[in-house]
Amino acid sequence: MERLGRKLGDLVNKYISISITIFGLLMLIISSLAVTNTLSDAESVDAMLPPCTVEEGLPLVGEDEVTCYWGMSGEILEIPSEAIAADVDVQISWQKSGVWIGIAEAAEAEKCELKTDYYECDKESVIMIAGGPTSNGEIVWNPSPGEYRFVAGGDDTQTLQQFAVDWEYEASLKSGLAITMMVIGGILLITGALLIYQNRTD
Repeated sequence: MERLGRKLGDLVNKYISISITIFGLLMLIISSLAVTNTLSDAESVDAMLPPCTVEEGLPLVGEDEVTCYWGMSGEILEIPSEAIAADVDVQISWQKSGVWIGIAEAAEAEKCELKTDYYECDKESVIMIAGGPTSNGEIVWNPSPGEYRFVAGGDDTQTLQQFAVDWEYEASLKSGLAITMMVIGGILLITGALLIYQNRTD
């Protein structure tokens, strides 16, 4: 009976050591691939700049009152929660002069009025987390997981303006996390190999 128990114990130790070795090897492979591989994508979207409204002034008293707006995209740009483990770089650019692009949280749309396929927002009513009036044809943005929208502003005109905005992103596993996974994987691999060797010599 004691001999049978010892054999069962040796068998359990053997499977545990093999499992540790395989798990460590998988961690090394995954972390190595994550370091050397980068996910990327690119797309062009249309930004809408709403027209200004004009209210005629009182006769013989004053000038017409002009009210201009910012435009916010109807579509939501979603950064998934998995991105918290990655370094994500988003580059946004546009060619049209006299306009700018900003990034706001999607919930900021509650402050705006929905039009056909975009939101019309009062100037300075939206809080932006990247870009804005100081941007000059390009934004480099490092987002956190969440939902966002593009905001457009610029020239005060009385006609609806539409212009193209190009954006692209690159995502890779955070270097600190990848290195940690490689170290843990290496330790597990060595530990598992030593246990297998010990089981064979016993």
